[in-house]
This record gives sequence, C-alpha cells and structure tokens, in this order.
Amino acid sequence: MNRRNLEEFIDLYKSYPCLWQIKSKLYHDRPLREAAYKALIEKLKEFEPDANKDLVVKKINNLRSSARKEKKKYEASLKSGASSDDVYRPKLWYYDMMSFLNDQDTPRGSTSNLDIQDESISEVGKTIKVIFFEIFN
Repeated sequence: MNRRNLEEFIDLYKSYPCLWQIKSKLYHDRPLREAAYKALIEKLKEFEPDANKDLVVKKINNLRSSARKEKKKYEASLKSGASSDDVYRPKLWYYDMMSFLNDQDTPRGSTSNLDIQDESISEVGKTIKVIFFEIFN
C-alpha cells in the first residue's frame, strides 16, 4: 500500500464517523457501520485484492495505535518541561491526518496501589478485632 492509497483510505475512514465517533448515536447503528466497512473493504481491495472486514479492522487499529503512540510521545515531551526546541515532533507522516481521532480516545481510570493497600490493611484490622473478640469473650 503506497502513501497515496493510504491517504485515500484514511480520508474514507474519516468520512464515516459511525466508525470512530464513539459519542455519536450513529456509532451504535450496526447497519450503517456495516455499510461503512463495506466501502472501506472495496477501497482496500483496490490495492489488496483479498481484503475483508478483518483486514480493514486490523489496518484501522494499526493506524490508530501508531498515531496514539506518537501523540503520547508528544504529550510526554510537553509535560517534561522541555524547551520548545526539544518538544517531540511526531515523525509519523500520517499523524496529522489522524488528528480527527484526538478527542475520541478516553483514558482508562487509574487505581492507586496505596488505596488498595489501605483497604487491605483496614480489612485485616477488622478481621483481627473479630478474632480477638471471639477468643476473649
């Protein structure tokens, strides 16, 4: 797949928000999503004759994850306090083309190990109190 073909594929993908705009009602419309996938399959068949839905999904996931990695590197360089000359500049040639996805990734909630340890210690303390009460009463 050459650069021009990939640009066309990304543009076509972008034209189907039902495949990537997770907060849209269209995202949950299965027949619409299937029609969009069929269009992407046909596009991909122009340069990969054995293309199918699985291949399209893999291609999209690869594009998205590569763009996401570049974005993380860029954001990490901003947080590091690097001077404007040292801020990471994405090297992925299609990074800007994938910018329509920037507000679509939702970070997972994090859990602190300290909170879990505090809860465990609290539970152990309660268990000890119950055992102590049962033994001495």
